Amino acid sequence: MTSQLRVIEGGAVLLEPVTADPWEFQAECVEAFVASWRARGFSPVTVENDIGLLERTLTALGRPAWDVTPEDIDRVVGDLALAGRAASTRREYV
Repeated sequence: MTSQLRVIEGGAVLLEPVTADPWEFQAECVEAFVASWRARGFSPVTVENDIGLLERTLTALGRPAWDVTPEDIDRVVGDLALAGRAASTRREYV
């Protein structure tokens, strides 16, 4: 029987204190999220596509994810609509 476990780079224990900078902390959270997808065997194409969308969404929101309000979502979706983006693209951002 072949094991499904794989070793990924990086440590399981934080070697440095967590940053107080919200943007840096969010970036670290995204990196951990990506590592978890890779460890679970998601396709590299899936990971890259979804991370690209996540990064574009976070950039468009303009604030850390935990500070996002319904008004921010409305603003981003409205901006996408004004830019002529398809309804399917707007749904992906949401």
